[in-house]
Amino acid sequence: MEALWEFTQQLYRTAQDISTDGFQVCVLGALAEHLRFESALWLTGRIAAGQLHVHRLHAYRVARASLEELIALLRTHPQILETAVATPGCAHILDAQEVYARPAARTALADVKRWGIARQLLIASAGAGAASSQWLSLCRPHSDVPFDAGDRDMLRLLMPHLVESRSVNRALCLRRASSETPLSPQPRRAVTLLDGTVLHCGSVVREAVEAIWPRWRGLRLPAALLAGLLSEGEVPLTDRGETIVARVFTDSLVLSVKSVSLSERLTRRECEVVRLLAAGSDYSDIARRCALAPATVRSIVRKSYRKLGIDGRAQLGRLLHAQNDV
Repeated sequence: MEALWEFTQQLYRTAQDISTDGFQVCVLGALAEHLRFESALWLTGRIAAGQLHVHRLHAYRVARASLEELIALLRTHPQILETAVATPGCAHILDAQEVYARPAARTALADVKRWGIARQLLIASAGAGAASSQWLSLCRPHSDVPFDAGDRDMLRLLMPHLVESRSVNRALCLRRASSETPLSPQPRRAVTLLDGTVLHCGSVVREAVEAIWPRWRGLRLPAALLAGLLSEGEVPLTDRGETIVARVFTDSLVLSVKSVSLSERLTRRECEVVRLLAAGSDYSDIARRCALAPATVRSIVRKSYRKLGIDGRAQLGRLLHAQNDV
């Protein structure tokens, strides 16, 4: 157990010291010293409607000429990956002779034997329905001994650290690349993983987030912001007349800051009422000028505050001033 603890520490040190291209090679090479395997596949993707969508693939000691055929095989027989996705975090020992036992799968069985991946130890990081998952498959040839329960338990313990250290590595490498580039890309855009790990954050996005969450340090999105983006797709920024909008792209979120005018968020009547309120009119005066009951004015103001993400007249004034809409 002490050796595994030292290995996890090595993972995070490696994440800080090596490029993204070399990280998985280095990590899998180190893993092979603790859990013997001949080759490995590390995929990021998802299974939807029985179809495999591969976003990224890292092959370790797998012949490059075989990769295209291998991906085609996985797409034709996604049940191997589905087995892992059905129980995320659990490692599975798979033997090709059992997986491809049907007569119609004899060609697939011959292929995996030829590629040296007939014995697999497979694990997934997320379950069915997730926008993205990672699968790690450690492989031995048919002539080798099968993986055993000890191998399975070891991979189950290590997989969360493999996934997390990989995320840290990507975040740090992209952050360094951004700071070293004279023209930082897309100041109004950010890219994060679905768990909120920040890969790139433009200056406009950073300023907008820090204005609402001043203690934010930039490694992960604030929990409340991430929850709002995942559930609603956008989060209004109080006092700023802006909204952070997110769209899912493979296993990432692409964030952008969008200026939103009052008329885009409120109805014509709501705009009329809040402008009068910001100009200093009281509820009775607004009710008289708009031919409304005072109770209706109060209801419109409360609803408008909710839409704008504010809770008082002072914030309303700052918001309209920021938009030159006073």
